[in-house]
Amino acid sequence: MTNVKRLSLTVVVSSLFAGCAAPPTTSPTVSQSSAIEIADYDSEVQALLRRADIEQPIAAAELKLRAAERLVTQGQPEQAAKVLADVDTSNLPPKLRFDIIRIQTEQALNNQQGEQALSYLAYMPSLSTLPPEDLAISEQLYIDAYQLSGQALEQAHILIDSTQYIQDEAQLRDLHEKIWIALQQVDDAALFAAIQQPNNDYVFQGWLELAAATRANSGSDMDSWLAIWEAHPAALFLPSPLLDSSTPRAGGDAIAANRIGVLLPQSGRLAQAANAIKQGIITAHQAAQQNGFAPELAFIDSSTLSTPQAIFDAAAQYNVDMLIGPLDKSKVTELSQMDQLPLPVLALNYADNGAYNLYQYGLSAEDEAKQAAIKAINDGKRIALVLTPDTDWGQRSQQAFIEQFTELGGQIADAASFTAANLNQTIATLLQADQSQARAKQLRKITGLKFEFEERSRQDADVLLLAARAQDARLIKPVMAYYFAGKLPVYATSQIYGGTPNSQRDVDLNGITFGEMPWVMLPPSTIHQQIAAQHSNANSRFGRLYAMGVDAFNLHPYLQQLSNEPNSELPGETGTLSVNPQNQVSRKLVWATFNQGVPQLPSSSDAPTNLE
Repeated sequence: MTNVKRLSLTVVVSSLFAGCAAPPTTSPTVSQSSAIEIADYDSEVQALLRRADIEQPIAAAELKLRAAERLVTQGQPEQAAKVLADVDTSNLPPKLRFDIIRIQTEQALNNQQGEQALSYLAYMPSLSTLPPEDLAISEQLYIDAYQLSGQALEQAHILIDSTQYIQDEAQLRDLHEKIWIALQQVDDAALFAAIQQPNNDYVFQGWLELAAATRANSGSDMDSWLAIWEAHPAALFLPSPLLDSSTPRAGGDAIAANRIGVLLPQSGRLAQAANAIKQGIITAHQAAQQNGFAPELAFIDSSTLSTPQAIFDAAAQYNVDMLIGPLDKSKVTELSQMDQLPLPVLALNYADNGAYNLYQYGLSAEDEAKQAAIKAINDGKRIALVLTPDTDWGQRSQQAFIEQFTELGGQIADAASFTAANLNQTIATLLQADQSQARAKQLRKITGLKFEFEERSRQDADVLLLAARAQDARLIKPVMAYYFAGKLPVYATSQIYGGTPNSQRDVDLNGITFGEMPWVMLPPSTIHQQIAAQHSNANSRFGRLYAMGVDAFNLHPYLQQLSNEPNSELPGETGTLSVNPQNQVSRKLVWATFNQGVPQLPSSSDAPTNLE
């Protein structure tokens, strides 16, 4: 599965492997003496080539491409490459350049010319400029070229990058096998030199160190790798040569739980949400069982337990090693006020305090607001307006926006809360549009003159931080445009998106950038597909609770290591997960921008430094 969100491979190659088989500095061409003979081809190809001789460069390149494609369909790929040999691709539009370079590269690979293939690929356009269907083709060309030219490390790196947006377990396992084969072909000197590079990312570095650990031929080295890299994707799906039993080897930081108590209410106001979380936990548990390892689950009704002591008495009664839950914020707050919990607890909500053995995980509005503020700062915004609903979650979001934005060096120009009834007036006041109207009215009164004035919004802010439900958000952008602030960038939390694309309904959200979980924005994983097959609301906003249940179960073995290793991350359905010093799980979201009413994800990675 290849996805439009993948990193631009041309960027990866040029930045990470500069110095390895450096490409030529000009686009490959041939001398005039090797020019093609038109008479060698059929009448249609001849006609296309004659037209190409009198056209401008881009049009000529298009005609030669059509001729080459016809030759390919006729089983003459070598002749097709000759037709394209004198085309200068450097100034062609991305799609045209891609199609020409693809044919040239495929012919070089067919001729077992790995270095020649890489010289063509050096001029491949950024994949962010190409349609999704071309991504898999380009990726495979790079892999084949590196393999043919004996550059196993570069091949492994491309394969590792390919895992980044793949959710399907079978495809991940297959890629891990290919990565491992490539790494085994890297000699010791190159491998250990690569390990020392300072700019390796977490996933790449983990693979390199795994390869190094196995070369020591020592079980203790492998155990050490698992202890340090337990949250690494390779630890989740070890290459088959490293599996010596059906049970993965756990590192020393793992939370050992043979029996987990799932503490959720079976009645009351949270029962419906709790049931969705429960279904997510059950589905993730079943997937773990299929892989040969999974603790037992015991479901405990938290609605009958009113105190921490009652909770831990129930845990003892059910003989569990750890708890997932409770969901009720008041119960989590009570647990957080204890000095020490008798067993590990992954609470499904957040409290202001922490306690030993207490981990906190949830889908909080405040966490999303903080991420929107971080995203805005990372994108160069420095002075913000803040707009949130006049509700409890809206006020908490507003406080999180302000605290995070100012903590990172930004300034808050103004903040406002709205209701459905006063939305228009609130925006006018926030943008200071009503002040310009008042000044004009006062001048007319003082001068007695009837004159026109140019209404304008305030000019001291470069971003609006927004938390709003979808039905309100669809009104906000048009109102901003009415008050001459339609071009002010807007960064929002996930509440503005219903969960399924609807270009007609969401056209008024155009231009808004928002954070959302992979469950919603990326192609569905196997677990997502299983839940969606059983529950019709899996892709609605409510469906995010199924994702929360999946991640709550998948998190449990890695909580201690994620806490001990600040740079460790675990890919999840609700985001890329990490644990902060307060033992709260943070979710790194996927970012999208509405375009023609449909969320669009960036197709290349220019991701700035994360300031969390």
